[in-house]
Amino acid sequence: MAPTAAFFLWAWAVKIKQERKLAGTLPAWQDMPITWLAIAGLVCTIAGFFVLFFTQNQGYGGLFAP
Repeated sequence: MAPTAAFFLWAWAVKIKQERKLAGTLPAWQDMPITWLAIAGLVCTIAGFFVLFFTQNQGYGGLFAP
């Protein structure tokens, strides 16, 4: 269900962005598509760090072996 929900959120955001662009109220930083891609990448990176931090049970002070 998560991909479907993400798609509908994305479609809703695109519609709002188009309406604001036509009305002339879209901020300049939102007009660039790379902005949202960078924000999404940052959020995914932070979420990945949290998942790794809370799911890895290696203890502290041990030898790190990848």
